[in-house]
Amino acid sequence: MVPNGPMSATLDPMTEELFLGIAHALFMNRLHVLRLTEIVRLQIRPNPEDGNMEVPESIDRDLQEQAIAYVLKCFPQTFAPKLQQAAKTSWLKLD
Repeated sequence: MVPNGPMSATLDPMTEELFLGIAHALFMNRLHVLRLTEIVRLQIRPNPEDGNMEVPESIDRDLQEQAIAYVLKCFPQTFAPKLQQAAKTSWLKLD
């Protein structure tokens, strides 16, 4: 790899896909922990219809942003554009 060069220019597509998969796993794990923390903090009870416990949408958006920020801290800055694009196009639409 070229030091200080753009990561996407130095990684083959399979390696880039691997890193994006790891980043997605970190995102989902962090988001899950943040949501559970808020469920406990807000004393959210299961929905009688489906049994799900969900944080309010306005809070959840903030938690998603926090989870993305966490992932961005875990990777080199040069990979940030790829991570942000992945978050916008697929990660935030999975819920």
